[in-house]
Amino acid sequence: MKKLIPIEERESELIRFGANKDFVDNIGKIDELKYRIENVDGAYFYFPTISNYKILNGLNIIPIYDEGESFRVFGYNDSIQKIFHFELENDEVYDDYGTNWNLLFLDIMFEYFNDDIEDELDITKFKEVGGKLGFEKSEILYKLLDIPVDEYNEKYNGLEKWKKELAKKLKIL
Repeated sequence: MKKLIPIEERESELIRFGANKDFVDNIGKIDELKYRIENVDGAYFYFPTISNYKILNGLNIIPIYDEGESFRVFGYNDSIQKIFHFELENDEVYDDYGTNWNLLFLDIMFEYFNDDIEDELDITKFKEVGGKLGFEKSEILYKLLDIPVDEYNEKYNGLEKWKKELAKKLKIL
């Protein structure tokens, strides 16, 4: 890692690289996502000890949010800019969103739907949470995900393919 952006500069740097202000302001403050989108305290504690990870090599790192020991970060240098997901103790990228913040929001909202649908999650609540992220496609996404259980389970078996289809239908890919 070239540099870990100081916490005092984090919000302004995220906005400079395209994150919307609603999202940045609400990180760690959305009750419905409290275990999915946490403040970056863990990142600033752990990142100095993992600066030798290959995935961080040569990049300036801006922590976006923590999810337990899993992190979403924005990494950049003179030739690369990308949002990605990795975990402690694993020097590999799990998800690379490029610079497309909406793909990150799609993942967040997909997981929210998947985890909370049995709790009678409705479109109004889903849109409200999406609004706190600044994700304008939440209503359409809800309608694309609100399908019969058998069809949902079948599509879930090809999760990565399904997420790409959803991104195309949402016109964010």
